[in-house]
Amino acid sequence: MTTMLTKSLAQMHPKLRTNGMGIGNNHRRISLGFLQPSKRNPLVKKYKPRRRYGSDQQSFRSLGDDFGSTVAREDPMDAIDEEVGDTESQDGGELSRTVSLPSRVSETPDVHSEVDWILEEHERRYSTAHRSEEGSVQDETEYNRPPDQDEQEQQENLEYGDFMKRVRQQLMYDVHRRQPRPSFVSVSSRGSVPNIYESVDHEEDYKRELVIFKSEAKVLASYSIPLILTFLLEQLFPLVCSLTVGHLGKNELAAVSLASMTTNITLAVFEGISTSLDTLCPQAYGSGNYRGVGIHLQRCIAFSMVVYIPFAIFWYFSEYFLGFVVKEKELVSLTAKFLRVAILGAPPYIIFENLKRFLQAQGIFDAGIYVLLICAPLNILTSYTLVWNSKIGVGYIGAPIAMVLNFWLMLALLLLYILYVDGKQCWGGFNKKAFTHWKALSELAIPGIIMLEAEDLSYEILTLFSSYFGTSYLAAQSAVSTTVTLTYMIPFAVGISSSTRIANFVGARRPDCAKMACKVGILCSLFVGLFNCVVLISCRELIANVYSRDAEVVKLITDLLPLVGAVEIFDSLNAIAGSCLRGQGMQAIGGVINLVVYYLLAIPMGILLGWTFDMKLFGLWIGIGTGMFLIGMTEGYLVLFPNWKKVLERAEMRKEAEDAEELESDDEYFSSDSDENEPTEESRLLHR
Repeated sequence: MTTMLTKSLAQMHPKLRTNGMGIGNNHRRISLGFLQPSKRNPLVKKYKPRRRYGSDQQSFRSLGDDFGSTVAREDPMDAIDEEVGDTESQDGGELSRTVSLPSRVSETPDVHSEVDWILEEHERRYSTAHRSEEGSVQDETEYNRPPDQDEQEQQENLEYGDFMKRVRQQLMYDVHRRQPRPSFVSVSSRGSVPNIYESVDHEEDYKRELVIFKSEAKVLASYSIPLILTFLLEQLFPLVCSLTVGHLGKNELAAVSLASMTTNITLAVFEGISTSLDTLCPQAYGSGNYRGVGIHLQRCIAFSMVVYIPFAIFWYFSEYFLGFVVKEKELVSLTAKFLRVAILGAPPYIIFENLKRFLQAQGIFDAGIYVLLICAPLNILTSYTLVWNSKIGVGYIGAPIAMVLNFWLMLALLLLYILYVDGKQCWGGFNKKAFTHWKALSELAIPGIIMLEAEDLSYEILTLFSSYFGTSYLAAQSAVSTTVTLTYMIPFAVGISSSTRIANFVGARRPDCAKMACKVGILCSLFVGLFNCVVLISCRELIANVYSRDAEVVKLITDLLPLVGAVEIFDSLNAIAGSCLRGQGMQAIGGVINLVVYYLLAIPMGILLGWTFDMKLFGLWIGIGTGMFLIGMTEGYLVLFPNWKKVLERAEMRKEAEDAEELESDDEYFSSDSDENEPTEESRLLHR
């Protein structure tokens, strides 16, 4: 019987021979089989020598996909079973694949032990089959082999050797990255392993999250409330500055107002640049690319710092440039002094805004509240001390000094929060990739700048033209604009929350959940707009008396606020719809819409109604309100009915670019070891 079995096995094709059938092995087995030393081998096919800017390189954990398991598989759509099956059927049928799995996963697994058994089994079977084929077939086909067959086998061996080397390099690299959280699982009879690895810090699984309207509304509310408080507290800084300096004299108050307008317009540019992170960071986080979140942050900060250089030069020589606009030399001199000190405060403010987006992408929205609850009271104390204190007070110049100190304190506290509380899990260390791919970043940053600056400048233009109607009209318009800026923070915060959720789901390739987030965001814009409208109308007399004691100014404010309240409904829709477009990565469309409607329709219409039809402030606000209505309705439609296929394709293109960066970083990480120990082609062949 033994002789017959031996003869039968000897007559089998070498590729069908095995070096064991599991006897004496107490490990569980699933189907894994022989991996042929040919290009039809799914591993060799999938892990060919990587291209310089390719994006098909995967982590060693994705080997589970090729071995028939679902270890670390986040989405069943990512499986390559169909591709492998088609390839194998062309070769004569599905391969029988077996591999030994440990019966349980250790609570503290080593990174190498997770896949060493895969690599060892794969190398053993590959080597055995290759040697068997050479030993049994070589004698028969030595003289009948085509001339190019040796070259083909040599190329296959090189491909396989390169693949195994890169996998082992990935093993070494992943030791320095976040360790997976283990789980005790059993292997199913069908040869698959449930998803046993989850990120330690990835609290939400966007790829499997069940989203309904009620649950999404709760999440949006939990995100929005901290942001609303954060933005309202931020608005206290210029208000405190004006109130502190206002009692020094009318020239000082006018200088602070002019300086605040200049800084607001300038910092809005960097606020617009940081809105690119509303798209990039949440999409990277939703797709599981945590390291990419930190790289996007560094790139945006570096880009902003370079853009800030010409603005800093303008602020330093502002006395010369403002002299062409303002004729009063004393006012220009005081404004220039303020701006020169403010140069030191802009960098921490820019970094602070980017760090907020970095945390928001991870679902951390309350960090800003904790920081500002400390800094806002200190800002009041510092401003009063440096301006009015008899011993250390320095008068007018103390206001910008207090502002700079508080900006640096805000940045320091937020960094401490990230380091010691939450948020550092997506920080992969400083990376020189932050100084690359700025063109791709600018494609998102420039539309974001246009979207914010278009609306901010429209308010400034309205204020400028209202000065031609008289001092009372200018005072009333200034008070109304300041109030609208405060109320605008509510829909702006809700919009950022919505864009974060939408971008998370787009990154996770969940268009169904992204649709629901869009619907909830747009519906919330109507409630927020109605809330602002009711507040402005019901509190119009109180608001007017806060800003002025002049009867004419109070009457103008009281009469104008009902119209402004109605406009705020469309302004809320405009703010939240624009943010949702950023979450979808479509801010370029929003930038064009804002630019065209505001400056080709709304502002000309307001000037026409205000001057030609003598409607004054009412004409200006009817014009700007009409523009907000058109922008809000257009952007709202685009948010609710986008081409989700294109949205996902653009997100996938950004993800592929990030993967290409990851590959380049890996190449550089291992360059020193690889260059020194690079084996020659002959040594690879001998080794195999």
